[in-house]
Amino acid sequence: MSFSLTQDELTRIETAQFLGISLDPVGYVDLSTIVILSSMYAIEFIALCYQLHNRNYPPLKVKNVPVMFSLYLGAVCWLMGDIFTGGLVHLGQSPVLRACKFTLIWCRACMGAFYVTLMFALRCYSLYHVFHRGKAFKGRTALLSTAGTVLAIILFGIISTLVPTSMTTYYEDILDICYTTRNYIISVLLVIWSIWGYVAIMSWRMRNIPFCFNERIEIASTFFVILVISVFNTVCLLVIPVYPASRAWRNILLYINHVGASTVYWIVMWEPTINCISNREVYLNWWISKLKGDSMERQYDYSTENKIDTMNLVNAPDMSPKESSFTHSDMAITDDGTEFTNLSQHMMV
Repeated sequence: MSFSLTQDELTRIETAQFLGISLDPVGYVDLSTIVILSSMYAIEFIALCYQLHNRNYPPLKVKNVPVMFSLYLGAVCWLMGDIFTGGLVHLGQSPVLRACKFTLIWCRACMGAFYVTLMFALRCYSLYHVFHRGKAFKGRTALLSTAGTVLAIILFGIISTLVPTSMTTYYEDILDICYTTRNYIISVLLVIWSIWGYVAIMSWRMRNIPFCFNERIEIASTFFVILVISVFNTVCLLVIPVYPASRAWRNILLYINHVGASTVYWIVMWEPTINCISNREVYLNWWISKLKGDSMERQYDYSTENKIDTMNLVNAPDMSPKESSFTHSDMAITDDGTEFTNLSQHMMV
């Protein structure tokens, strides 16, 4: 990627000025954003491989690691769409990059932003189902909820692809950007704000529910991050004239979108992952004792009737992982974690 001001780039800048747009050329700031965010996702990929390898560890398994991995793939797709349609690279170099319906509608909107935010919203619903309704989120309920979410995303993408480009997005060769109509931008933002509205409603309905394992922090962080993403995308897409022309706005938006989504992911996955690495058995003992102490066996689809005599769970629910004195010999658990299979399938994500 060359950042020298070629004749084509100078012509592009002069044309933008003629149209009343101050255009910042693609440069090293854009490259650094791509490198930093790509490195962040590369590190997360290594962590996800570890999580998949240890997916039968009960505190990790209840997070449904395969679904979280699909969220990671959605975030990567979102990053690609943001880069290609956000003005960080020259689109004229490749016919694939000039296919704005693919990069903007499918990569950025549908399989990226919509999928990631909707799946976090679905997690809010799964928590509501478990803690408010007192039922395990699995089986037909989980399948229909997930299928309905994915189907809605695909339907939006198909409709957007079939309508004329003059109503959605197309490649503008004069400025070398994907130009998106205002009406289509509004339709995309309405979806994002609808997701945030749903998360806000579910967060409010669960405000007085006692949780077991940091679910309150997960809900609050999801609520806040989706709000910030919604606000910044609304400002960039509706208030800032041709925001990809501004070096500052296009880079800030990428950091907001992807650091925010990554933060929510790690709030969900950090504690079981780090304890699986460094405090595996002690944390597992505390985790089970915490579940029993909070009387959440039914909600987590977990029965102690056949296991209580062999597991010697502690009675104090407030005991921290480091205070637990259990050893591996105190528990009846197989090497592959099958002792806790029913417990670990209680939730979608």
